[in-house]
Amino acid sequence: MKYILILLNRNFLILRKNINMNLCLFFLFAPFLYLFIVSPLSNLFNSIMSSGMTYSYHAVPAVMFICTSIIALLIPIIIVNRDTKKNFLNYIFSTKVNPNIYFLSLIIFSLICSYLEFIISLFIAIQLSGAGSKLGLLISSNQIIYFSIVIFTSILFFSNLGLLLSNFLKRLEYIIVSIIFIFLIISFGSSTFIPIDYYTPSFKSFIETYNIIFHLFDMFISILKSDNINLGTFIISILISLTFYFLNIILFKKNGQKQ
Repeated sequence: MKYILILLNRNFLILRKNINMNLCLFFLFAPFLYLFIVSPLSNLFNSIMSSGMTYSYHAVPAVMFICTSIIALLIPIIIVNRDTKKNFLNYIFSTKVNPNIYFLSLIIFSLICSYLEFIISLFIAIQLSGAGSKLGLLISSNQIIYFSIVIFTSILFFSNLGLLLSNFLKRLEYIIVSIIFIFLIISFGSSTFIPIDYYTPSFKSFIETYNIIFHLFDMFISILKSDNINLGTFIISILISLTFYFLNIILFKKNGQKQ
C-alpha cells in the first residue's frame, strides 16, 4: 500500500507540473464534442423512438461517457510510455516494487482522473443541453448518482484496455491514430452519438450482440428511462477488464525478458 501511495503522489506531482494543459483537456473536451458533433447531429435526429427521448437529452450521457472513457484510456498509455522512455520502469522494478503494484497505482490514478472528467463533462453537457430547454431540471440527483456508479465499469474497462495497448503503442503517431480509431468506434459505432434507431437492422443486431461498449453506454440510457440496469453488463465488463489486466502483465513480462 505504501508503494502505491508513493506512485500516486508522483503522478499527481507530474500532473501539477502540466496543470494548464491538463485543465484545458479536462474542461474543453466536452464543449468540443458538443460544438462539433452534438450540435450538427441534433439537426438530424429530433426524437428517438426506442427511448422516447429527444436527441439533446440522449446527448448528455453520450458526451459524458465518451469524455470519461477516452481519458481513462489515454492516461495509462501516456504514463507507461513516459516512464519507459525515462527508464523509470527499469529503476522502479530494481527496487521492491513489482509490476502489479505499479499497474494498480496506474488504474487508481486513472480512476481518480476519469471521475474528475466525469464530473466536469456531465456538468458541462447538462448546461449546454439545458440552454433554452431546462434540460438540467430533467435529470434528477438520483440519476446522477446512478451515473457515477455505472461509469465505474466503463473507467475500469478502458483503463485496463489502455494498459494492454501500452505494450504495443510505443510511438506518438501510433498513439494518436489508435486513440482516434477507438474514439470513432465509441462515438459512431456504439450507439452513442448516433442512436440505435438509425442503424441498419443488420448492424444494429451486430452491435447489440457483440459490442460491449454499446452495452456499457446503454446502462446510462436505461437510467434516463428509469429502466432496470442489466447486471450482466457489469459482470462481463469486469471479467473483460480482468482479462485485459492479466494479458498486460503477461505481455509486459514477455517484453521485459526480450530487453
